[in-house]
Amino acid sequence: MTANHPAPPFIDVCVHRSVHPASVAAELSQGFAAGEIATRQHYLSVRQARLWRAIAAAFSPARDQGDGMQAYDAVNRLIGEHLDETGVHVIGLGCADGAKERNLLESLPPGGPVVASPVDVSLPLLQIAADQLTGAGGALLRRPVVCDLGQAAEDLPQMIGEAPGKRVVTLYGILPGMEVFPAISAALALLRSGDMLAVSANLLPEGEGALERITAQYDNQLTRDWLWALCEDAGIEQGQAAITVSALDDPGAGAQAAVGAWLEPSEDLQLQFEDGPFTLRAGRPVRLLRSARHTPAGLEAVITAAGLDLLALEVSPSGEEGVALALCP
Repeated sequence: MTANHPAPPFIDVCVHRSVHPASVAAELSQGFAAGEIATRQHYLSVRQARLWRAIAAAFSPARDQGDGMQAYDAVNRLIGEHLDETGVHVIGLGCADGAKERNLLESLPPGGPVVASPVDVSLPLLQIAADQLTGAGGALLRRPVVCDLGQAAEDLPQMIGEAPGKRVVTLYGILPGMEVFPAISAALALLRSGDMLAVSANLLPEGEGALERITAQYDNQLTRDWLWALCEDAGIEQGQAAITVSALDDPGAGAQAAVGAWLEPSEDLQLQFEDGPFTLRAGRPVRLLRSARHTPAGLEAVITAAGLDLLALEVSPSGEEGVALALCP
């Protein structure tokens, strides 16, 4: 394992208009009014980032060496086999704290120059990713980008810029909470002929009781603490509402199943947002979270529909994590 260089005392960050405070605030109030909160709203603050990392450490198969990490390691080895002396530019879309991208960088064989560009909607997580990726595998850190992938696809090439070598775009951990088409569109905006896309999906394992076991990964105190952070910031106290978790009847396009979390107010609540007051009525649930589960066949279909050539599809021993590697023709 290659030790990181010391983190720089400051970083130059590119911030897209999609994460302007006015846009984020309007989206939140509109979400409460419509009964569905956008996923990105749960990652924006330092507190939310810290609580999410605790959930990932406790429940993510991608951080389990005996399970999900095996799928990522297999794909990382294959990426290394497709590189040459021109080098590689790893672009982590929705990289969160950069843990998966760091593992990729540290697994690459010696060769040409290595450059890393972290991209995420959360500035606190992006700062952690910048620390993780600085010097990992000898990588040079390029300017991190803060943006909403669904709204910034056409601007990504300019924000990322050019660097030597093939591009390897990672789309790890995004498909559970984001619609497939916007996520893939953001990746396709960056891919050139000969570049690679590595994309992961949480899977629904085969067998009886699988959905119940998956639901339990969300129906726990760590996840509730994370979801409550947003609610409390909106002025809702825990005694005024409850959070319930269950499977969704409609998992969404391309998904096999999905788990949802709802805020259920027990009394009428007067909320104050930047664009004015809003009354959240008792008995009117608001969906705080949707986390989709795919199948290996569904993940392969995503790659095919994007016009990419599938190189490999690795599934973890538990069947809960899938990682696909594709080539841009």
